[in-house]
Amino acid sequence: MLARLSRFRPIALIAAAALLLQACAATNAGGEPLSPAQQDLRSQTDRFNDTVGTGVVVGAIALGILGAVLGGRDNRAGGAALGAAAGAALGGAAGYYIASRNERYATREQAANARFAAANREANDLERTAIAAEQVAKENRARLAQLQARFKAGQATAAQVRAQAQTAQADLGLMNDAIAHSRKVENAMAQDGVRAEAARVAESRRRMEDAARELQGALAQVPAA
Repeated sequence: MLARLSRFRPIALIAAAALLLQACAATNAGGEPLSPAQQDLRSQTDRFNDTVGTGVVVGAIALGILGAVLGGRDNRAGGAALGAAAGAALGGAAGYYIASRNERYATREQAANARFAAANREANDLERTAIAAEQVAKENRARLAQLQARFKAGQATAAQVRAQAQTAQADLGLMNDAIAHSRKVENAMAQDGVRAEAARVAESRRRMEDAARELQGALAQVPAA
C-alpha cells in the first residue's frame, strides 16, 4: 500500500507546484489581484519568455521528478537532471513566427502558408501586448502618484509605496521582455521579406517602448527607501 502511495507523490508535488505558481502569478507585490491589463500582459509574454511564464518551472519540476522516478535508483540524479532540462525546453516558447521558421514542411507552398499564418498571428498578439502595456503603464503611473500623495499626507505607509514600485518594476520588466521579443520577430520577418507584418510588429514595439519609458519615468520619481 505504501509503495503504491509513493508512486503518486510526484504527481501530487507537480500539482502543488503548479497551483503555487498560479497563485503567485495572480497577485502583485502588495498581494492585491492583478488588473485585467496586467493579466493580459503576463498572458501574452508567457508564451515567448521562459523567465516569466510558469511553463518552464512546472515543466522542469514535472519532468525532473519523472526522470528521477523512471531513472531507477542507480541513475536517479541523472534522470532528474535530464528531466529538468527537457521540462525547461518544453516550457519555453519562442513565439509563433520563430517557431514556424524552425519547422520542416513537405513543400515550399506549405512552408509559405504556415509562415504567413504565423506572422499574422504574431503581429496580432503583439498588437494586443502593446495595448496591455499602455494600459498597465497608465495604471501604475496613477497608482504611484496617488500613493505618493497619500504618503505625504500621512495616509499611506512607505511599505505600500515600495510594494507598488515593485509591482511597477515587474511590469516594466515584462514590457522590456516583450520589446526584445518583438525586435527579434521583426528582424526575422524583415529577413524573410514579410514586410507588412514586420511593419505591424515594429509599430507595436514602438508603442511598448513609449509605455516603458513613461513607466520608467514614473518610477524615477519614487524616492529611495
